[in-house]
Amino acid sequence: MSDERAPVASGPAVEAIFGPLGSAVMRIVWQLGEATVGDVADALARTQGRSHAYTTIMTVMSRLYERGVLLRTRVGQRYVYRPAADEAALIDRLSEQAVDKLLARFGTSALRKFAQRLDEVDPALRARILDLADRGRPDEA
Repeated sequence: MSDERAPVASGPAVEAIFGPLGSAVMRIVWQLGEATVGDVADALARTQGRSHAYTTIMTVMSRLYERGVLLRTRVGQRYVYRPAADEAALIDRLSEQAVDKLLARFGTSALRKFAQRLDEVDPALRARILDLADRGRPDEA
């Protein structure tokens, strides 16, 4: 087994979470504020220079809704979607969920590995992580 490690990114990108099409859909809905499947399909055709099947976009948006990433309201016979949060808040929420799942599955082993990896992190990022951890800790008397 190789000991190569993935580099630690300074911040996650929405593309790493939702993939190319899901992130393109999210970026369009964030930009528009609210959108129908047709609005997103049209915008994708303009920005990507290719068309996606309406049903493909509908499926992606429905899955993003099921994950709580998009909110939707029925207007007539179609849904109007809007983001549940801005990009930073969404990444923060999804990161928290990922950490919770990791800790539930691997417990202290995950914490131990995380602590070991801190030595490999860029010093500025390590200082930021420690600062964030300190802010979450109750003041000691």
